Amino acid sequence: MKCILLIIDGLGDLPSDELGGDTPLEAAHTPVLDRMAAAGSYGLIDPIAAGEIPNTHSGVGILFGMKPGQTNRLRRGPVEAAGLGLPMKPGDIALRANFATVDQSADGLLVRDRRAGRISQDTAELAIPFKLVQLGDGITASLRNTDQHRAVLLLSGPGLDSRVSDTDPGDIAMPALLAKSVAQVSSAGKTAEKINTFVALAHRELSAHPLNLKRIQQGKLPASGIITRGAGATSGFNSRISDAGISTALVSGCNTVKGLGRLFGFDIISDKRFTADRFTDLDAKVEAVITALASHDLVYLHIKAPDLFSHDHQPRAKKEFLERMDGALGPLLRSGAMIAVSADHTTNSNTGAHTADPVPALLYIPGQRTHQRSVYFGERWCKEGNLPRQPSSEFLQNITEIMSN
Repeated sequence: MKCILLIIDGLGDLPSDELGGDTPLEAAHTPVLDRMAAAGSYGLIDPIAAGEIPNTHSGVGILFGMKPGQTNRLRRGPVEAAGLGLPMKPGDIALRANFATVDQSADGLLVRDRRAGRISQDTAELAIPFKLVQLGDGITASLRNTDQHRAVLLLSGPGLDSRVSDTDPGDIAMPALLAKSVAQVSSAGKTAEKINTFVALAHRELSAHPLNLKRIQQGKLPASGIITRGAGATSGFNSRISDAGISTALVSGCNTVKGLGRLFGFDIISDKRFTADRFTDLDAKVEAVITALASHDLVYLHIKAPDLFSHDHQPRAKKEFLERMDGALGPLLRSGAMIAVSADHTTNSNTGAHTADPVPALLYIPGQRTHQRSVYFGERWCKEGNLPRQPSSEFLQNITEIMSN
């Protein structure tokens, strides 16, 4: 049996006063998801393990077949580089970067917005001055934009070590001081120094960039700095999916998720209509999934926008997007494939942060009906569902076992 695995990024949420105490999924009208839950199995699953807070690359990585014990080796920088198809040589270090709104203060560089107002254009031009930067001691830096505010910083040269801390202050109350990169082992001192040099240089250049001056005139936040996290070197990873010889495709507009797919050897299906925001063409993505089923046993469909709404404290907009997404899923029911639905993590719309809460999940097999009553696919109902609570790795194993029978 073939399978479609829908990963709804940040699907899980917590009750919102704005929605009368419901989560966005509970408040949303989702007849297609409800129908699949009623005809199949539904419940709550832990993306990694109970009590552990996942991020996108670890939560998605497990659903892609990565063994849970490998998550501590998976770093965001190399994943983002893989998403771009950016080659990394032995000794290179890649970091996930954000274009951010950064100001000079008496205490150092101050991050006012980690995503520069979710800048959605101009980053390609803003990155041009940093295509190749000489940092001294034979170290070069190259910055490449990906999607929205996201970018990859690639360091090359002798004596680099990825064991350095992040400059990104994280999802805490803004404004926050930009952190200095610090060596976590003595051999990483040079790497931390070069990252700090690049961050300072980027702020000087970007603050005076004509595009940022124009953004300020237009009342927009300038992309006046670069913040970094997730430094890593090339590392070999294997997926249970690939090891099992399951032909797999991925439909996604998110560079991080495409990078994971490339690391695990999946066929990546891209289209300019596939984006990592609310404007993604859901109908085109669903059509691409159905087309890919003709030549693949397993097709992943990743949808990023719900996570962004949670990070931006917009539970009502998340609810409305989930309703629009549900309306686009109908053709999948006619594909004849098994359909699994899950998420990489819960993102709390009240705080904008990931949490350790389990995520709603379902498994629908065409022609098989297990309920004779209405089911609503949401956190509250999934808590009492017929799918036992389990980690994502076990959920995926059950899927592959059904596929092979």
